[in-house]
Amino acid sequence: MKYFIKTYGCQMNVADSGGMEKGLLARGWERGESVDGAGLVVVNTCSVREHAESKAMSFVGELVERRQKGEDFRIIVAGCMAERMKDTLKKRFPLVDLVVGAKDIKRFAKLIENIPGVIPADKKSEVSEPSGISAFVTIMRGCENFCSYCIVPYVRGPEVSRPADEIIEEITARAANGAKEVTLLGQNVNSYHGKSANGATAFPELLEKINAIPGIERIRFMTSHPKDAGDELIKAVTRLPKVCEHVHLPLQSGSDKILAAMNRGYTLAGYSKVVNALRAACPDVSITTDILIGFPGETQEDFEQTLRAVNDIQFDFIFAFKYSPRPGTAAAAKPDDVARDVKEKRHAAILSSLNGIATQKNATLLHTEQEVLVEEKRAGQWVGRTRTNKKVFFESVLVLTGKTVLVGIKRTKINSLYGTFIKIAG
Repeated sequence: MKYFIKTYGCQMNVADSGGMEKGLLARGWERGESVDGAGLVVVNTCSVREHAESKAMSFVGELVERRQKGEDFRIIVAGCMAERMKDTLKKRFPLVDLVVGAKDIKRFAKLIENIPGVIPADKKSEVSEPSGISAFVTIMRGCENFCSYCIVPYVRGPEVSRPADEIIEEITARAANGAKEVTLLGQNVNSYHGKSANGATAFPELLEKINAIPGIERIRFMTSHPKDAGDELIKAVTRLPKVCEHVHLPLQSGSDKILAAMNRGYTLAGYSKVVNALRAACPDVSITTDILIGFPGETQEDFEQTLRAVNDIQFDFIFAFKYSPRPGTAAAAKPDDVARDVKEKRHAAILSSLNGIATQKNATLLHTEQEVLVEEKRAGQWVGRTRTNKKVFFESVLVLTGKTVLVGIKRTKINSLYGTFIKIAG
């Protein structure tokens, strides 16, 4: 029997889907590549933005329609939207067999046994950690920052850090199964404090423990909250050889007024201080960010302050989003008073600025040699990433999956580099 998992949203959702997949594989199921031919379809949903919810809801509607027309498969809706709407999903879609909210994801393997006829009871067995060159590893769940626009604390609950020894055990297993790179995930990894045999472990200490795991060549992490990104984190990025020179540090707005209304806990000056400290300690560090456009009360002057901040800080990449009210958040009680067309124009302006900055930054890498961890071959080209998280494309007749290689950069674009294979590194 085959299953198919459709995942919406963030990297943590991707990691959660991997955990659900492990539970299904242990019960004798086989991975399918589409809904066609699947006996079970899991929709892992996102609730951070209205658009993500709408896409997931539309997909669930399509599945239900196929069931109504006679196709025989089971439907599970999981994740953050499932958590937020679990009381109404079954009413709206009676043919959904199971709703698993984000807070119950860890119990997925047990919960699916409640669906009659779905789990072959005689085929339960342990399976190894999923293989792959790069692996997402969740180190903590939940959030207690309560940014006024964000639904995450409500759908994922308070912060809970996984025990450090458990994380080390998982990463060691993944390394034994072929992983060369791990990305540590949490809503705010800087606030990680996990138990270990020797007492509490803070995030920089966790990085040091992972740095010692044989087989792991690169360590990434996200997301860092600017108010908690202190000196110890910066020292870890510069001191530990496996920790990559890339930090994702969400700014959200360049206006102190809007930052206060968002309950972000820092000012633009405070954010810039962290960026300056990172660059002073590690000049080659790549810094990426999130910008939220059209937050309630954002004036043209507020937006221009954000645009100036973007131009002054010179991010390597920006994930720009248009604000949409999330039910139950503090910001949802405010009028959504920035017109849609204004949000669109401001969004375009941010992306235009990013394009110019990214083009210039990547152009400085022309004719340099970059160390690239090769992930896969796609359309005849090998694809990998630099330590600073730049995607690189190149050609070679060698089989290079999982190898770290040197590539001479010959051409650059806004979000990618193109080059010539030189040699396998090391």
